[in-house]
Amino acid sequence: EELAERHLGTACRAAELAAAYNRAPVEIADDETAGKIGDFAKQITAAIKDAEAARVAEKEPYLARGRLVDGFFKAITDPLDKSVVSLRHRLTGFLRRKEETERRVREEEAARVAEIARQAAEERPRKAPGLAAAIEAEELAQGAQADALLAAQAAAAPPAELSRTRGDYGAVASLRREWTFEVLDRSALDLEALRPHLAAADVDKAIRAAIKVGVRHVTGARIFETTTAAVR
Repeated sequence: EELAERHLGTACRAAELAAAYNRAPVEIADDETAGKIGDFAKQITAAIKDAEAARVAEKEPYLARGRLVDGFFKAITDPLDKSVVSLRHRLTGFLRRKEETERRVREEEAARVAEIARQAAEERPRKAPGLAAAIEAEELAQGAQADALLAAQAAAAPPAELSRTRGDYGAVASLRREWTFEVLDRSALDLEALRPHLAAADVDKAIRAAIKVGVRHVTGARIFETTTAAVR
């Protein structure tokens, strides 16, 4: 309501221009009409600039207050952000060591149980003369194989399981697997592999940038010169 009251003249001027536009000829047949249309377009452009200037002026106090609010809270959160990043770095180092130790222990256990399973398998023919002995040997061998499989699965557990630790207040810390990258040579990047993952807006931006530096042919696009009316 305050904006409407303060900028009544701007709104009225826009309404006048909109009404005049509805009366403007659809087809321009001579220089005189073209001159009048050019003058009219210039008036509309001036009205747009006036409205835009008013918008910027009206909005600036709110933007300034927003920046003050952001600055106030950033002064609080920025040091905390740095602290939590540092703590996560320390945790990552500890959890990686914990995972390595636990995995080594499990791998050694898996190797030990696998050796037991191997020996049990070798014992089966030796105990074959008696049916009871053969059954016992087979059961022992199967049990040892099952234990070996479980031990191998435990040794191959994901990092999260091997590194998990809990705090007294409910926090759970563990390693999380993720894929990341670093660019070694930007000029050698395989852009063809990245093609399906490029947003259309990014592709358009790249084409415009290429045109600005003189590129006139890009496979898959048509680069052409065109003309549009410019009113000064």
